Amino acid sequence: MRISVAEIETTCGQLLRHLRAEGITEIEVEKDYYWSIPEPALYDATSEPKELTIGQLTDDWRELQRIRAGEKQPIGYALVWLAAVLRAVGQQVPF
Repeated sequence: MRISVAEIETTCGQLLRHLRAEGITEIEVEKDYYWSIPEPALYDATSEPKELTIGQLTDDWRELQRIRAGEKQPIGYALVWLAAVLRAVGQQVPF
């Protein structure tokens, strides 16, 4: 599968505009810690993961905020932090 950055950007924009159209401007994320499966086990659906790690949404969000504020340079791995935050937000929004 090949994914273009432009398509990701467009899709994210569409989803965020949908939230705004529904009157959602802020989401209360009540949970903080989550299970994470390290690579390469994350993408190996043929075997059960042998190791789990713990992530923290407040840490992920703090790092993203530092990037937004210009205190930290953007890095590709920040998309992993963003994915965790977006997953939590998506699970809080019912529609």
